[in-house]
Amino acid sequence: MNRELEKIKYNFIDQVKHMNNVLGAWNFGSETHNLSDDYSDVDIVLLIDGKQFNQFTFLLERCLENINTKIILCWPERFNNEAIINNGYLLLSGSNIFQFDVFLLNIEKLDDSMCRLHYTGLKETDIIFDKTGIVNKLMKLHLTGNFWSDDISYLEKTYWYHANMTGKYLKRKDYFKLNHVLHTMYETHISMLLVGFDKITWGGSANKLYFIPIEKQTHLKKYYCPENLEGIEQNLISCLRWFQTDTKEVYNLKGLEYSAYLGDIVINNWIKEIK
Repeated sequence: MNRELEKIKYNFIDQVKHMNNVLGAWNFGSETHNLSDDYSDVDIVLLIDGKQFNQFTFLLERCLENINTKIILCWPERFNNEAIINNGYLLLSGSNIFQFDVFLLNIEKLDDSMCRLHYTGLKETDIIFDKTGIVNKLMKLHLTGNFWSDDISYLEKTYWYHANMTGKYLKRKDYFKLNHVLHTMYETHISMLLVGFDKITWGGSANKLYFIPIEKQTHLKKYYCPENLEGIEQNLISCLRWFQTDTKEVYNLKGLEYSAYLGDIVINNWIKEIK
């Protein structure tokens, strides 16, 4: 983590630690998985007294501004509710802008699914302070996350259905529809790969993809639509064939019978339509 941001973080912790309505705090995000670097932001969870939960955002922001930073943007997550508030802040410190994410958990609603997500995998080394022992109790629940799960038969159908659309959009030079369909294919390919190769039980797809084989990561890097559509045909052919290969491998890993019929017929028709 950037040294200046680290100083801001610990000045912030020093303030909230002395607030009666903050009962505990722990680190979240890349720092808890030894993946922090000079570009990492702050992810910190605060356990808040339920009676003061709804008013705490005001106190939180006052703390941030008391440590010689200026809040230039607050981005609240859409899932914010009476159980959890996740606000992402952009802080101006001197001439630098830092990202500072704070998760507020209502101690009276810790069984909420989003709250549970934020103490899943909690370790002793993640805990910053624990005034009442509740954070330690959450840690001792030993909650674990899950490997990626999806219906691979549905993923396969989704992919080839949308792949078949790309030919007409490419011939029309319809950038926006082609880009939209490519995005669906990209997300579907991601899910197929994670079903077969997910190695971690935390984080979203962007975190999980970091740990799949490098070769499989490469299979996702041609799903883009340049402004002039240059090179898109060859990129798409590569993507279609990689998806077919990866799908076969995932089926085999799951002990399921694979048929190349659907992929073959869509690919062959696509080549005929384009050429």
